[in-house]
Amino acid sequence: MENRTEMENDNTRQMKNAHISRILAIFTCHNRKALTERCLRTLAQNERVQFDYVVVDDGSTDGTGEMLKALPYRVDLVKGDGNLFWNGGMHMAIEHAKKHHPDYEYYMLLNDDTRFFAGIFDKMLPQLKRDTVLVGAICGEQGLLSYGGIRYTRGIKYKKMGPEAADVVFDTFNANCAVIPHDIFMQVGIDPFYRHSIGDFDYGLQISRKGYEIRVFSEFAGECNDNTLQKTWQDETLPRLERLRLKESRKGLPFADWFHFLHKNFGLGTAIVRSVTPYVRILLGTKTRYSGA
Repeated sequence: MENRTEMENDNTRQMKNAHISRILAIFTCHNRKALTERCLRTLAQNERVQFDYVVVDDGSTDGTGEMLKALPYRVDLVKGDGNLFWNGGMHMAIEHAKKHHPDYEYYMLLNDDTRFFAGIFDKMLPQLKRDTVLVGAICGEQGLLSYGGIRYTRGIKYKKMGPEAADVVFDTFNANCAVIPHDIFMQVGIDPFYRHSIGDFDYGLQISRKGYEIRVFSEFAGECNDNTLQKTWQDETLPRLERLRLKESRKGLPFADWFHFLHKNFGLGTAIVRSVTPYVRILLGTKTRYSGA
């Protein structure tokens, strides 16, 4: 872990340089050494924005931690025990950043399997505002939207949108690339209840409820393919019992996590009904690929 005083002094010196803005980027990683390194090197391809990092390395055994220490960037490396998964790792990283690095004007949540486009944050910089979260939508290899802003359209049904919706105020977002102003960042945290996923949707909804805006930048910020549904609980070619097992696995949509999310954000009635719906659809063999599970 880099000396805190040294990071703060260096940050203060850089803030005096009006031509360079520093953002603290936050992510968690596990055994994706090559992708993690690629991600950070693509973020370095900006002239007016430089990134410092808080990284939770959740028990990597492929040399990821050593690689991060060797890179020519300011990386505050926090060790996990291998059981944090995405939500636990991001919760730890965000709370660590609040405690040890509270002086940044902007913070950014990201996924380390993203390849960011050169100069994209130089373009985003003029649009950063202290009362608005700016999401960098991500496309897949074919140029189609994979991650972006989330707008609920009816009940728990939602629509994912990208740069074409730069004029839309969103309800929440995928946390593959989200730049968050200091005051918002300090008020909101990742709910540690979730075991792996859903935490980013919950996080964005907390921000919306506080009256802050969430918007998407007018260009794709980077490239990362969307997760495939094959061999997941939503894969309709798998046997029903296997799909039920996968749904309750940590990387699926466990009942407790889904019920907690629905109850917290949509009320008890919705939670009671909608937390059961996926099981009914699996058992009946009907379509489960719809927004809101």
